[in-house]
Amino acid sequence: MAVSRKTAKKSKPGKASGSGKKSVKGRTKKRVSGSSKGRVVGSAKTSGKPSWVSGYRAGVSTPQGRVHFLSVPYEERELAKWGGAKWDAVLRRWCYTGGSLPDKLRRYGSVDHSPERWLEDDYNKTVPRGVGLSGGGVSLRPHQQKAADLISSALRGRRVGFLLADDVGLGKTYSAIRGITGGGEGLNILVLCPLSVVPHWRRSVSMHGAGGHRWCVTNYDRAKSLLEVPEEASSAVRKRTRNKRIAAKGRSLVAWDVVVCDEAHRLKNPSSQRSAAVRNIVKGHGEDAFVVWMSATAGQTPLELAYLAPLLAARTGSKVRDMADFEAWCREYGLRIKRGSFGQWNWERNEDDLGKMRELLFGDEKSGLRRRPQDLSGWPEVVRSLIPVELDYRQRGLYDRAWEEFCEELALAKNSGNPTNPLVAALRFRQKSSLLRADHTVSYARDLLEDGLQVAISTQFLDSARAIAAEIDGAVVISGESSAGDREAMRLAFQRGESRVAVFTVTEGISLHAGEQAVGATDAERALLVHDLRWSALDMAQIEGRCHRDGEKAVAYYLYGEDTVEENVASAVIRKLSDMGSMLGDDTVGLDALLSAAGWEG
Repeated sequence: MAVSRKTAKKSKPGKASGSGKKSVKGRTKKRVSGSSKGRVVGSAKTSGKPSWVSGYRAGVSTPQGRVHFLSVPYEERELAKWGGAKWDAVLRRWCYTGGSLPDKLRRYGSVDHSPERWLEDDYNKTVPRGVGLSGGGVSLRPHQQKAADLISSALRGRRVGFLLADDVGLGKTYSAIRGITGGGEGLNILVLCPLSVVPHWRRSVSMHGAGGHRWCVTNYDRAKSLLEVPEEASSAVRKRTRNKRIAAKGRSLVAWDVVVCDEAHRLKNPSSQRSAAVRNIVKGHGEDAFVVWMSATAGQTPLELAYLAPLLAARTGSKVRDMADFEAWCREYGLRIKRGSFGQWNWERNEDDLGKMRELLFGDEKSGLRRRPQDLSGWPEVVRSLIPVELDYRQRGLYDRAWEEFCEELALAKNSGNPTNPLVAALRFRQKSSLLRADHTVSYARDLLEDGLQVAISTQFLDSARAIAAEIDGAVVISGESSAGDREAMRLAFQRGESRVAVFTVTEGISLHAGEQAVGATDAERALLVHDLRWSALDMAQIEGRCHRDGEKAVAYYLYGEDTVEENVASAVIRKLSDMGSMLGDDTVGLDALLSAAGWEG
């Protein structure tokens, strides 16, 4: 039985939760050691902080039996109902009341470090599970320990946050966990990350041990569920309007001490609901949480760093509210930005601006840190190999026809005034050319398999991924089409050698490298086949880091149609990757090469 909506509404959300600064009756409060002022934290073991569900408890008659909070995928709602689960509109969660979960619902049960587990422990007034878990003594490499020490120092020193921008594969997750764990006592810690990385984060926290802190790991798309529903949202008729108002006006249900934003570049659009929700989560109950921003590609241009406004404000002496118009702040700070062809702001790449931003973010290593594999002794650099694919007579005819159609659409787009038209036309052209080369990629993968390698194949289009996987026995396809659990199961099958080929469409968030100790991965050398080049060199850097990481090398083979425009795109992207020495850079180098070859002048 779900919690009664009628009785639960008697208590307004948030009224009982306090500010996060005051003592809760009967509980003690602690301060972070090493700071004269201190961040107020409660004992995680006794739930000294305001409870997530305290706003709903007053006047609620406890149902018979334990309330289980469930994680039910959208497409399995009817199946969960059939198993006895009910949706509670007040708590905005799937629930089941009873002594133990029936077998039909066991797959949806809460797990350590999940929002459901947190809510379940709080609602049933039980000692939080997972807080006292001790890890298996994970050892950090020296460069990881340095990052951890810097994060701990920033947290204890009451800075606004820390940007960990180490390159892909250097072990940022472990550094962040160790750094936060050593930064205080009894902290409430929230980790926001892409859905595909959630299992990795939860497993990593368990491996290290929670350290007496309460950890909650969830994905960005669920950020709004961590906010109270404001009155403006309750009265909204349309779901879209309701969600927008929750993101903009909602108050955090928990006073978080630390918020980790993994793959933080996903917050580069400050006007998105995701960014608005995260800002309100960080704002908390009167005292902003300490934020760890993590991204190997934090921003392609200074204009995409608006989400780092608190960090930049602290470094420049500005006020965060004065940076609401981030483009105006960039101009005032002397960065070379101007309006582009379609009215958007563009940054004119120059070394002076790069130097300014590097100094602001990484100058004293107190606010941020960025390193590349080649900066670390003994770590291999990425080896890239361009592999031209010779199209046969039929394939060449189909490719030329697709190219002609693309150029015709581009000519029409010039007169339409719609900036999305050339992008759509380019996407259609690339999708067609991708399918034409599928059998060549299959042949190359088979050659590498015969050499004893495990092969990861990156594609942008799901049709191409399916076509390639269908021709290779036992190949798995890791894409957004599958649930998070299924994606992790397929990843583990590849890592453990049960499947020697993995075709994936994602650009980030999965580890496919040799020797991943946490999951018992094989030591077989990996090879990466890039079937579809992305327009962005930074996206390609992320893709390369799926296999070439943690000190394990993996040659990246870039496949392209010989004597086609793909050759120009490949060369442009490879050049960009080779000289990309900072996290800032032109993100449209591949698209620029494609449009230039077609005679487009934007």
